[in-house]
Amino acid sequence: MSSKKAEARERIKAMREEQQRQEKRRERMMRYGVAVAIVAAVAIIAVAVAASRGGDDGPVAVPDAVGSGNGQAIEGDGGGILVGDASAPVTIDYWMDFLCPHCADFETANGPAIQTMVDAGEANIVYHPLDYTGAVYSRRANNAFACAAQEGKAAEFKSAAFAAAGTQWSTTSLVDLGEQVGIGGDYESCVRDDDFEDWAAAVPQSARDHQVEGTPTVFLNGELLPNSSWTPEGIQAAVATVAAGGSVATPAPDASATPPAAETPNPSATQ
Repeated sequence: MSSKKAEARERIKAMREEQQRQEKRRERMMRYGVAVAIVAAVAIIAVAVAASRGGDDGPVAVPDAVGSGNGQAIEGDGGGILVGDASAPVTIDYWMDFLCPHCADFETANGPAIQTMVDAGEANIVYHPLDYTGAVYSRRANNAFACAAQEGKAAEFKSAAFAAAGTQWSTTSLVDLGEQVGIGGDYESCVRDDDFEDWAAAVPQSARDHQVEGTPTVFLNGELLPNSSWTPEGIQAAVATVAAGGSVATPAPDASATPPAAETPNPSATQ
Protein backbone atom coordinates (compact mmCIF):
# COMPACT_ATOMS: atom_id res chain seq x y z
CA MET A 1 0.00 0.00 0.00
CA SER A 2 2.84 2.34 0.78
CA SER A 3 4.16 1.93 -2.76
CA LYS A 4 0.78 2.86 -4.23
CA LYS A 5 0.53 5.87 -1.93
CA ALA A 6 3.96 7.03 -3.02
CA GLU A 7 3.03 6.69 -6.67
CA ALA A 8 -0.17 8.66 -6.04
CA ARG A 9 1.79 11.40 -4.32
CA GLU A 10 4.21 11.57 -7.26
CA ARG A 11 1.36 11.81 -9.74
CA ILE A 12 -0.26 14.61 -7.72
CA LYS A 13 3.09 16.41 -7.52
CA ALA A 14 3.61 16.08 -11.26
CA MET A 15 0.11 17.38 -11.94
CA ARG A 16 0.69 20.38 -9.68
CA GLU A 17 4.02 21.16 -11.36
CA GLU A 18 2.40 20.94 -14.79
CA GLN A 19 -0.40 23.21 -13.63
CA GLN A 20 2.13 25.72 -12.31
CA ARG A 21 4.02 25.63 -15.65
CA GLN A 22 0.79 26.30 -17.55
CA GLU A 23 -0.12 29.16 -15.25
CA LYS A 24 3.33 30.74 -15.74
CA ARG A 25 2.97 30.27 -19.50
CA ARG A 26 -0.43 32.00 -19.47
CA GLU A 27 1.00 34.81 -17.33
CA ARG A 28 3.87 35.36 -19.80
CA MET A 29 1.44 35.43 -22.70
CA MET A 30 -0.77 37.93 -20.91
CA ARG A 31 2.21 40.20 -20.19
CA TYR A 32 3.33 39.94 -23.80
CA GLY A 33 -0.17 40.78 -24.99
CA VAL A 34 -0.36 43.83 -22.74
CA ALA A 35 3.05 45.04 -23.97
CA VAL A 36 1.99 44.65 -27.59
CA ALA A 37 -1.24 46.52 -26.88
CA ILE A 38 0.66 49.39 -25.25
CA VAL A 39 3.08 49.68 -28.16
CA ALA A 40 0.19 49.67 -30.62
CA ALA A 41 -1.66 52.33 -28.65
CA VAL A 42 1.44 54.58 -28.56
CA ALA A 43 1.90 54.14 -32.31
CA ILE A 44 -1.73 55.04 -32.97
CA ILE A 45 -1.47 58.16 -30.81
CA ALA A 46 1.75 59.24 -32.56
CA VAL A 47 0.14 58.83 -35.97
CA ALA A 48 -2.92 60.79 -34.83
CA VAL A 49 -0.78 63.64 -33.49
CA ALA A 50 1.28 63.77 -36.68
CA ALA A 51 -1.88 63.79 -38.77
CA SER A 52 -3.43 66.57 -36.68
CA ARG A 53 -0.36 68.76 -37.30
CA GLY A 54 -0.02 67.93 -40.97
CA GLY A 55 3.01 65.65 -40.45
CA ASP A 56 6.60 66.54 -41.16
CA ASP A 57 6.31 65.55 -44.79
CA GLY A 58 2.73 66.66 -45.35
CA PRO A 59 1.61 69.87 -47.05
CA VAL A 60 2.16 73.10 -45.14
CA ALA A 61 -0.86 75.36 -44.68
CA VAL A 62 0.02 78.53 -46.60
CA PRO A 63 -1.90 81.83 -46.37
CA ASP A 64 -3.99 82.59 -49.46
CA ALA A 65 -2.25 85.96 -49.78
CA VAL A 66 1.21 84.45 -50.36
CA GLY A 67 2.54 85.77 -53.68
CA SER A 68 5.58 87.22 -55.41
CA GLY A 69 4.39 90.07 -57.64
CA ASN A 70 7.29 91.35 -59.74
CA GLY A 71 9.83 90.85 -57.00
CA GLN A 72 11.57 87.77 -55.59
CA ALA A 73 9.88 84.62 -56.88
CA ILE A 74 9.24 82.94 -53.54
CA GLU A 75 6.14 80.82 -53.61
CA GLY A 76 4.78 78.03 -51.45
CA ASP A 77 5.90 77.20 -47.94
CA GLY A 78 8.25 80.13 -47.39
CA GLY A 79 6.58 82.76 -49.55
CA GLY A 80 5.70 86.21 -48.25
CA ILE A 81 2.29 87.83 -47.91
CA LEU A 82 1.40 90.06 -50.85
CA VAL A 83 -0.55 93.26 -50.24
CA GLY A 84 -1.72 95.35 -53.17
CA ASP A 85 -2.18 94.78 -56.88
CA ALA A 86 -0.05 91.80 -57.98
CA SER A 87 0.35 93.43 -61.41
CA ALA A 88 1.83 96.67 -60.03
CA PRO A 89 5.09 97.58 -61.82
CA VAL A 90 7.21 97.43 -58.66
CA THR A 91 7.22 94.89 -55.85
CA ILE A 92 8.68 95.85 -52.49
CA ASP A 93 9.97 92.74 -50.72
CA TYR A 94 10.19 93.62 -47.06
CA TRP A 95 11.92 91.24 -44.64
CA MET A 96 11.02 92.23 -41.10
CA ASP A 97 10.48 91.03 -37.54
CA PHE A 98 7.59 92.24 -35.41
CA LEU A 99 9.90 92.47 -32.39
CA CYS A 100 12.78 94.15 -34.23
CA PRO A 101 13.10 97.76 -32.96
CA HIS A 102 14.71 98.89 -36.21
CA CYS A 103 11.75 97.46 -38.12
CA ALA A 104 9.43 99.45 -35.85
CA ASP A 105 11.46 102.56 -36.68
CA PHE A 106 11.27 101.73 -40.40
CA GLU A 107 7.50 101.28 -40.15
CA THR A 108 7.05 104.60 -38.33
CA ALA A 109 9.17 106.46 -40.86
CA ASN A 110 8.08 104.77 -44.08
CA GLY A 111 4.93 102.73 -43.55
CA PRO A 112 2.42 105.45 -44.51
CA ALA A 113 4.36 106.44 -47.65
CA ILE A 114 4.64 102.81 -48.78
CA GLN A 115 0.93 102.22 -48.15
CA THR A 116 0.10 105.30 -50.23
CA MET A 117 2.08 103.88 -53.15
CA VAL A 118 0.40 100.50 -52.72
CA ASP A 119 -3.07 102.08 -52.62
CA ALA A 120 -2.23 104.05 -55.78
CA GLY A 121 -1.11 100.90 -57.63
CA GLU A 122 2.42 102.24 -58.04
CA ALA A 123 3.82 99.28 -56.12
CA ASN A 124 2.79 96.26 -54.13
CA ILE A 125 4.53 94.94 -51.05
CA VAL A 126 5.37 91.42 -49.97
CA TYR A 127 5.91 91.00 -46.24
CA HIS A 128 8.37 88.30 -45.14
CA PRO A 129 8.03 88.00 -41.33
CA LEU A 130 11.09 86.58 -39.57
CA ASP A 131 11.93 85.61 -35.99
CA TYR A 132 15.48 86.91 -35.71
CA THR A 133 14.76 89.14 -32.72
CA GLY A 134 11.81 87.72 -30.84
CA ALA A 135 12.26 83.99 -31.48
CA VAL A 136 9.11 82.19 -30.28
CA TYR A 137 7.28 85.49 -29.66
CA SER A 138 7.96 86.68 -33.18
CA ARG A 139 6.98 83.28 -34.60
CA ARG A 140 3.68 83.51 -32.72
CA ALA A 141 3.05 87.00 -34.13
CA ASN A 142 3.95 85.80 -37.62
CA ASN A 143 1.30 83.09 -37.43
CA ALA A 144 -1.23 85.71 -36.32
CA PHE A 145 -0.15 87.97 -39.19
CA ALA A 146 -0.98 85.16 -41.62
CA CYS A 147 -4.33 84.68 -39.88
CA ALA A 148 -5.04 88.38 -40.33
CA ALA A 149 -4.07 88.14 -44.01
CA GLN A 150 -6.63 85.35 -44.42
CA GLU A 151 -9.27 87.87 -43.37
CA GLY A 152 -7.92 90.61 -45.65
CA LYS A 153 -6.43 92.56 -42.74
CA ALA A 154 -2.67 92.08 -43.21
CA ALA A 155 -1.88 95.81 -43.42
CA GLU A 156 -4.03 96.62 -40.40
CA PHE A 157 -2.40 93.90 -38.30
CA LYS A 158 1.08 94.97 -39.38
CA SER A 159 0.53 98.59 -38.40
CA ALA A 160 -1.02 97.70 -35.04
CA ALA A 161 1.68 95.14 -34.19
CA PHE A 162 4.50 97.58 -34.87
CA ALA A 163 2.67 100.27 -32.91
CA ALA A 164 2.87 97.89 -29.93
CA ALA A 165 6.63 97.49 -30.38
CA GLY A 166 8.33 95.40 -27.72
CA THR A 167 5.28 93.32 -26.78
CA GLN A 168 6.15 89.77 -25.80
CA TRP A 169 3.30 88.32 -27.80
CA SER A 170 1.06 85.70 -26.25
CA THR A 171 -1.89 84.01 -27.93
CA THR A 172 -4.29 86.09 -25.83
CA SER A 173 -2.59 89.39 -26.63
CA LEU A 174 -2.65 88.56 -30.35
CA VAL A 175 -6.35 87.72 -30.18
CA ASP A 176 -6.93 91.02 -28.37
CA LEU A 177 -4.94 92.88 -31.04
CA GLY A 178 -7.19 91.40 -33.71
CA GLU A 179 -10.26 92.60 -31.85
CA GLN A 180 -8.79 96.09 -31.54
CA VAL A 181 -8.32 96.44 -35.30
CA GLY A 182 -11.57 94.71 -36.21
CA ILE A 183 -10.31 91.40 -37.57
CA GLY A 184 -13.23 89.00 -37.62
CA GLY A 185 -13.99 85.72 -39.35
CA ASP A 186 -11.84 82.80 -38.25
CA TYR A 187 -9.00 84.98 -36.97
CA GLU A 188 -9.28 83.98 -33.32
CA SER A 189 -9.45 80.23 -33.92
CA CYS A 190 -6.65 80.51 -36.49
CA VAL A 191 -4.42 82.21 -33.91
CA ARG A 192 -5.29 79.80 -31.10
CA ASP A 193 -4.81 76.72 -33.29
CA ASP A 194 -1.52 77.97 -34.83
CA ASP A 195 -2.91 77.28 -38.31
CA PHE A 196 0.10 78.82 -40.08
CA GLU A 197 2.86 77.90 -37.62
CA ASP A 198 4.62 75.65 -40.15
CA TRP A 199 4.52 78.40 -42.78
CA ALA A 200 5.98 80.87 -40.26
CA ALA A 201 8.76 78.36 -39.54
CA ALA A 202 9.56 78.08 -43.27
CA VAL A 203 10.04 81.82 -43.95
CA PRO A 204 13.50 82.03 -42.30
CA GLN A 205 14.79 79.38 -44.71
CA SER A 206 13.67 81.60 -47.59
CA ALA A 207 15.63 84.43 -45.97
CA ARG A 208 18.77 82.29 -45.89
CA ASP A 209 18.23 81.29 -49.51
CA HIS A 210 18.17 84.99 -50.46
CA GLN A 211 21.11 85.90 -48.20
CA VAL A 212 18.98 88.06 -45.95
CA GLU A 213 21.06 88.44 -42.81
CA GLY A 214 19.19 91.07 -40.84
CA THR A 215 15.98 93.02 -40.48
CA PRO A 216 14.78 95.24 -41.96
CA THR A 217 15.94 94.29 -45.45
CA VAL A 218 14.21 95.74 -48.51
CA PHE A 219 14.29 94.78 -52.19
CA LEU A 220 12.63 96.47 -55.16
CA ASN A 221 11.90 94.01 -57.96
CA GLY A 222 14.60 91.76 -56.55
CA GLU A 223 17.28 94.45 -56.18
CA LEU A 224 18.54 95.35 -52.72
CA LEU A 225 17.46 98.83 -51.66
CA PRO A 226 20.40 100.52 -49.89
CA ASN A 227 19.57 101.83 -46.44
CA SER A 228 20.56 105.31 -47.62
CA SER A 229 17.19 105.27 -49.40
CA TRP A 230 15.19 104.29 -46.31
CA THR A 231 13.19 107.51 -46.18
CA PRO A 232 9.76 108.27 -47.69
CA GLU A 233 11.37 110.42 -50.36
CA GLY A 234 14.11 107.89 -51.02
CA ILE A 235 11.71 104.97 -51.38
CA GLN A 236 9.33 106.97 -53.57
CA ALA A 237 12.20 108.01 -55.83
CA ALA A 238 13.54 104.44 -56.01
CA VAL A 239 10.09 103.03 -56.87
CA ALA A 240 9.68 105.62 -59.63
CA THR A 241 13.15 104.79 -60.98
CA VAL A 242 12.53 101.04 -61.01
CA ALA A 243 9.11 101.49 -62.57
CA ALA A 244 10.83 103.40 -65.39
CA GLY A 245 13.32 100.57 -65.88
CA GLY A 246 16.13 102.04 -63.81
CA SER A 247 18.18 100.72 -60.89
CA VAL A 248 17.60 100.99 -57.17
CA ALA A 249 21.20 102.14 -56.78
CA THR A 250 20.01 105.69 -57.48
CA PRO A 251 20.79 107.73 -54.33
CA ALA A 252 17.88 108.96 -52.27
CA PRO A 253 17.07 112.68 -52.69
CA ASP A 254 17.10 113.20 -48.92
CA ALA A 255 20.66 112.10 -48.24
CA SER A 256 20.72 113.95 -44.91
CA ALA A 257 18.08 111.68 -43.35
CA THR A 258 19.32 109.02 -40.99
CA PRO A 259 17.74 105.64 -41.80
CA PRO A 260 17.13 103.01 -39.15
CA ALA A 261 19.83 100.38 -38.66
CA ALA A 262 19.28 96.71 -39.43
CA GLU A 263 18.69 94.03 -36.82
CA THR A 264 20.78 90.88 -37.20
CA PRO A 265 19.72 87.45 -35.95
CA ASN A 266 20.29 86.81 -32.26
CA PRO A 267 22.18 83.48 -32.09
CA SER A 268 21.40 83.12 -28.39
CA ALA A 269 17.65 83.38 -28.88
CA THR A 270 15.60 80.19 -28.91
CA GLN A 271 14.26 79.62 -32.42
